Amino acid sequence: MFIAALFTIAKTWNKPKCPSMIDWIGKMWHIYTMEYYAAIRNDEFVSFVGTWMNLENIILSKLTQEQKMKYHIFSLTVFLPKLDNLSLTMRKTSNKSQLRDILQYT
Repeated sequence: MFIAALFTIAKTWNKPKCPSMIDWIGKMWHIYTMEYYAAIRNDEFVSFVGTWMNLENIILSKLTQEQKMKYHIFSLTVFLPKLDNLSLTMRKTSNKSQLRDILQYT
C-alpha cells in the first residue's frame, strides 16, 4: 500500500523538463539582442570598442617589448665575447687597414 501511494505522489509532482532546443535558441537570441540594443542606446558600444582597441594596443606593445628585451639579451650574450676580442686586437693593432680586415671577419 505504501509503495502504491509513493507511485501516485511521484506521478503528480511537477517534473523538471529541459527546454527544447528551439526555445533555448530563442531565449538566447532575445537576451543578446536586447543587450546589443541597450548598449547602442546608451552609447556604451562605442566606448566598449575603444576600450578593446586600447587593450589590444597595450597587449601588443607589451609583447613587442618582451621580444625586444629577449633580442637585446641574446645579442649581448652572443656579441660580448667578440667585442672583448675586438677591443684587445684594437689595442694591439695600430694600422687601420689591419683593423678593417679584423672587423670584416668578426
